[in-house]
Amino acid sequence: MPFSVWDAAAIAVKASVYAATLAAAGAVFFLGYAGDLVGRAERSRIRRLVVSLSILSVLASAAQLMVTAGSMSGNAKGMLDETLVSMVWQAGQWRAITIRAAGLLIAALGMLSDRSRLAAYGGAAMAATSFAWLGHARSLNPDALPVLLLGIHLLSVAFWLGALAPLLIVAHAHDAPRIAAAAARFGRMAVVVVAGLIAAGLGLLWLLLGHVSALWSSTYGRYVMAKLAVVAVLLCFAAYNKLRLTPRLPADDGAARSLQRSIRCEMLLGAAILLVTAAFTTVTGPPALD
Repeated sequence: MPFSVWDAAAIAVKASVYAATLAAAGAVFFLGYAGDLVGRAERSRIRRLVVSLSILSVLASAAQLMVTAGSMSGNAKGMLDETLVSMVWQAGQWRAITIRAAGLLIAALGMLSDRSRLAAYGGAAMAATSFAWLGHARSLNPDALPVLLLGIHLLSVAFWLGALAPLLIVAHAHDAPRIAAAAARFGRMAVVVVAGLIAAGLGLLWLLLGHVSALWSSTYGRYVMAKLAVVAVLLCFAAYNKLRLTPRLPADDGAARSLQRSIRCEMLLGAAILLVTAAFTTVTGPPALD
C-alpha cells in the first residue's frame, strides 16, 4: 500500500503526542530527584514547560483522533464526521487519551505544591505509560508481559529524554558547581534507567519480532534497526556528557556551553527516535502479529 498524505499526518501527530507527553512526564521526574539543585526562576520555567507540554499533548491527541477518522474516510471531511470519530474513540483511543489527559492534569496540579509531589509523580507515570493501553504490544496474546515491558520502556524514555529540556534550563545558569551537581545526579540515575530501558526494549522486541532474522527480513525490523542506530548515537552523546563534560564543569566555564550544545543534539536525536517510532507503528506491524 503506497505511503499517503494521511500516513504522513498520522506520523506527525503521533510523534507530537509522544514528544509532548514524555517530555512533560520527564520534567516532573527531573524536579523530583534534582529539585533541590534548581533555582526558583528555573523551577518556574520548568513548571510552565510542563503545563505547556501537557496542553500540547492533549491537543495533539485530539488531532490524532481526527486524523485517524479522516484516514478512514480518505478525505478531510471525515475528520469531523461524528460517526467515524466515535468509531476511533470506541476502538480503544478513549482509554489511552483519558488516562493520558488525567495523568497530565494530576502532574501539572501536583507541581503547584511540594506537598503534592507524590501525586505529580503518579500522574506523570500515568501519562507516560498511557501509550501501552493501545498498540502492537497490547495486541499480542497473552498481552500482560508485553504491556509490562512497554510500560517500563516508556517510563525510562520519559526519565531520560524528558530530563533534557530541564537540564538545558539549569545548564544556562551562571553557577558551575550547581550545574555540575545536577548533571552528575542525572548521570548517576540515568545509568540504571537506561539499563532498564534497553532490557525492557530488547525483551519487547523479541516478543514483537518472533525471530532475530525479522530485523532484516521485515519492514518492521528494518525500521527498528534505524531506530537502534539513532539510539546508539544518542548513547554516545550521553556517555560523553557523563564521562568527559560533567567532571570538567566545576572548573571549566567552556564546559557548560559544550554541555548545552550536547544536550541540544541529544534533543534532536530524541525527536528523531520518536519520529521513527511513530512511523513504524503507523505504517507497518510486527511479524508476531502477521
